[in-house]
Amino acid sequence: MAGEYDYLLRIQVADMKSYDRFYKRLVNSVPGLIDVTSSFAMEEIKFTTALPLAPSGK
Repeated sequence: MAGEYDYLLRIQVADMKSYDRFYKRLVNSVPGLIDVTSSFAMEEIKFTTALPLAPSGK
């Protein structure tokens, strides 16, 4: 990662109430934490970490 973000946390919670509890615990437990930005995915369309491998040509 480069740019504005220093850390990326990927969490999964049951609902927004659970996220709110997580968020409050996070900001209250990390000294010096000043700015937090959140993004939400409402549903998962596709999830994969596999990268396509090109043939070596041999």
